[in-house]
Parts: sequence; C-alpha cells; structure tokens
Amino acid sequence: MYTRILVPVDLDNADKLTKALDLAGQTAKAHGAEVIYVDVVDAVPTTSTRTEGQKAGARLAQFAADQGLAHDIKTRGHVTLRGDLSLNVGADILKAARDTKADLIVMATHMPGLKEYFLSSNAGYVATHAPITVTVVR
Repeated sequence: MYTRILVPVDLDNADKLTKALDLAGQTAKAHGAEVIYVDVVDAVPTTSTRTEGQKAGARLAQFAADQGLAHDIKTRGHVTLRGDLSLNVGADILKAARDTKADLIVMATHMPGLKEYFLSSNAGYVATHAPITVTVVR
C-alpha cells in the first residue's frame, strides 16, 4: 500500500520524535516501504549555505542509517532548503513529499497551545494541504 514514507525531523529535538519514528518504522516494515527522513534547513543567503546544507545532509544520513538499523528497514535522508523564512515549514515539507514521491507522511506534533489558536502548526498545515495521507502523532 505504501512505498515511500516521509518523516519530517528536527535533529536537535530527535528525542521528542520517538512515537512518530516508531510508527513510521513499523509501517515501513509492514509494507516493505522506504522511510525518507526530511530535515528543513534555513537557506541563509550567504556563502555558508552550501556548507550548512552539507553538514545537515551528513547528520541526516547518519540518523537515517541508525533508524534503518533500529527498525530493519530501508531509509535515506533528504535535506530541503527552507524557501521562505517568514512562513512555517509546512510548505517545504509538502515540497519534499512531492520531490521524493512520498505516498505517506508520518509527522510528530506537540500539544496545541495558545499560539496555535492564531497560527497554524506545521502538522496542521501539512495535514490540511497534503494531497497524500498524513498521520499526525502526538
């Protein structure tokens, strides 16, 4: 049913992603799917952008390899440069889903707070606008 599962990750907060990572791993194993971990990196208009993207790519590749071993699944990383720093990263996650031809997004979220009454959460944006199935894990 699923062939490519996209999982947005923030490697600085990977400890908060356990439920989503486990669900993506279990789903991938059950369907023989590949899990693609996407990290959205700010595209700062400086000469360091390429270096930062390479560093993020190396960290993400190691994270993906570790998850592959932990869940016995096929994995890879995908770094997406953030297109517009004034918007939430939801649009960039959807772009990554299109670029990787993902057919499922598994995404962690947090308990809604006061901010979410005024601004959409990343997960809320993705779930509302994605043309594919989205599983939001709290």
